[in-house]
Amino acid sequence: MSDDRYLWDRSGPADPEVARLERLLRGYAFRDAARRAPAPGLAPARPAPGAPRRRRPRRRFAIAAAAALALCVLGVRAWVEQRLQWTPGQPWQVLAQHGDVRIDAPGDAAVRGLLPASATLRTGDGAGARLRVAGIGELALGEGSRLRLEETRTGRHRVRLEQGALWARVWAPPGQFGVRIPGGDVLDLGCEFLLRVDEAGNGTLSVLSGWVQVDGLRREVLVPEGAQVPLRHGGAAGTPRAFGAGAAFVAALDAIDARGGAVDADGAEVRRLLAAARPEDAISLLTLLRQHPQLGEGPLFDRLATLLPATPAPTRDAWRADRGAVLNAWWNALPYPRVKRWWMQWPDALPARGGKMAAWVRSQGG
Repeated sequence: MSDDRYLWDRSGPADPEVARLERLLRGYAFRDAARRAPAPGLAPARPAPGAPRRRRPRRRFAIAAAAALALCVLGVRAWVEQRLQWTPGQPWQVLAQHGDVRIDAPGDAAVRGLLPASATLRTGDGAGARLRVAGIGELALGEGSRLRLEETRTGRHRVRLEQGALWARVWAPPGQFGVRIPGGDVLDLGCEFLLRVDEAGNGTLSVLSGWVQVDGLRREVLVPEGAQVPLRHGGAAGTPRAFGAGAAFVAALDAIDARGGAVDADGAEVRRLLAAARPEDAISLLTLLRQHPQLGEGPLFDRLATLLPATPAPTRDAWRADRGAVLNAWWNALPYPRVKRWWMQWPDALPARGGKMAAWVRSQGG
């Protein structure tokens, strides 16, 4: 009686003819068969010469996924590069307008809904306009505004807000878009913001996402998302304060600003400020310390050490030895995205919601 157990579970002796057939056909075997232990006395399985190899399904999937990812990366890169390109002097498009809106420009640019370089757009009472900022974003003007397009080209777009209310939403590398105001410049660092000024340069800047840099005649100020800064004639920007800062804190901050920071580091003005400070107000305290280093000799330093824990913890001796290192440690501890990571603000690349944007503009108008 023949022993055919080998044919069922490979437990019996292998017939020589069966073993020979297995060697010839091994290259065409189902993949799982290659993982079984070879029969006693048989050589390890090897594909027959010239036999095609079967690729692993997982490997094919990984290659397809990598190719798809590479195409996505190339597509996004091409889109970003195309978005940032702009022909020098090419007019901006007026997307929408209502009420009395005028464009002071030669030819029929106003009729075609374009704002050419060196042209001025004016809005009357109850009027407003919305424009595309080259290919990198949008801006809107509230009533009683006057805006001049001064320069536009790849990498640099500048408007001058002579007066009125402006909302801007830009997704581009830092510094590509800027608004000139009486006495200073407001530079976009990849963000969304509201700006209101009068003819003398008095007003307010409010940052809704990202960061904005204000370059005045007297100092440079960085304003993060969720904060605002008063603008005063002559190019003097105040100290940033969080949207929810209390009245007592704001009053103490304005008093210190009015004196140019020339206050006693342990004086009444500083103590009133610290008594009203919340964790969200750390941006104000850190800006004060950056602008007026002498305040580091008083309780403001200790309060910052509590609000912005850093490793290693800055000491006053470290402050006296290397102010820059201490400021950098606390700056990195702020609960905001870093300034230059504009690509992290990708929602700003999406179209703005008209109703929400219009409400912001109306709230800043006339």
